[in-house]
Amino acid sequence: MEGRSGAVQKTQVTQNKHALYGSILLHGLNDTHSTTLPAIIPMLSESISLTMSQAGVLSALFGTICMLLQPVTGYLADMLKRPWFAVFGMLISAAGASLLPLSPNFGAALICVGVMGIGTSLFHPQGSGLCGAAADKNRLAFSLSLFHACGTLGGAVGPLYVVFMISVFGRKGFPLAAIPAALLISFFLFRAMGNTRADPAAAEKETKEASFLHELCFILSRIGWVVAVASIRDAVFQSIRVFTPTLFVQRGASIAMGSAVVLAVTLTAALAAVAGGRLSDSIGEKKVLFGSLAIAPLFLIFGVSDHGVLSIVSLMAGFAFLQSTMSVTMAIAQKKCTGARSMSSSLASGASWGIANLLVTPVGFLADHIGLQHALEIVAFLPWCIILWALLKTAASRRQGSAVQ
Repeated sequence: MEGRSGAVQKTQVTQNKHALYGSILLHGLNDTHSTTLPAIIPMLSESISLTMSQAGVLSALFGTICMLLQPVTGYLADMLKRPWFAVFGMLISAAGASLLPLSPNFGAALICVGVMGIGTSLFHPQGSGLCGAAADKNRLAFSLSLFHACGTLGGAVGPLYVVFMISVFGRKGFPLAAIPAALLISFFLFRAMGNTRADPAAAEKETKEASFLHELCFILSRIGWVVAVASIRDAVFQSIRVFTPTLFVQRGASIAMGSAVVLAVTLTAALAAVAGGRLSDSIGEKKVLFGSLAIAPLFLIFGVSDHGVLSIVSLMAGFAFLQSTMSVTMAIAQKKCTGARSMSSSLASGASWGIANLLVTPVGFLADHIGLQHALEIVAFLPWCIILWALLKTAASRRQGSAVQ
């Protein structure tokens, strides 16, 4: 009996490792494809005369799909026994991204971006839920930081990846090379990860017969402020990231150079995400969250200005402080909603990312009227809105406490 129990325990550990490392790897692969839009925008500007406003609409469509679909897929993912959404969502993202450069008009580009949005909406809730459930509970933020860092790394590689693939295979050959490779990887990881749940409490959840809206309202009542903070942070990150290649092209650099800048700043941000996760496990999530968001604008405002190499260095620092909080908000959400990891993750990460992409649209319109650099300088101030809110909330709580005494 003891040997059998030990075997069961060993199998469970193996399954957790497969879920943990599989979800981390899938995040990198998914985001490699789903974040290629910044590098493809200049290509579409040449091929179909895409404007900055239309580029903002493409980003907004991606964000709207993520915002609306991810809570639903997260709710369903908590009840799945196998990682269907996580594995095959990556495949769908790859298909949309590889077909996007071939778009003959703006309508076709909207369809391709829509496919990318559906794929990433399927992946992210279950992927992050699997990672959190399989992680050591004393190192939750650190494990989630590895998940986010791998996604950030994929996002950093994405712009150069699409430039490289098109230079080697051409625009028509890009999907012929990317889609079969993604299909093969999806099949292998689906078999390797086996039977696993993102939410260990899903069986209990199935018997409760809780409706989607009831579950959504309950989770938002616990982590609504986390979703709001993450949305503003992600809006700053995505707005600057999406338009960085175009900003450098406007200053006379090549598309490859603009993509290389995105790679440099995002790689730094990936390392900072891991550091932020480990630090928050030691000193607390809120200290890392609000401290990093207070410092980030100091570097971002200078970084989007035209100061040559110093701009790139400053952008690297600003992105690092922003990204150091990614796993922190996710850890807070999962700790408060352990029985619905996928759905809480979909709100604190997926929906917030969708809202952020939606907010890129007014940035695009603003850039068409006052210039891209000035628009991004305004965006760089936004994290201080979070700090102001936190200070006002703390002051109100202290006044209320004094009144009670």
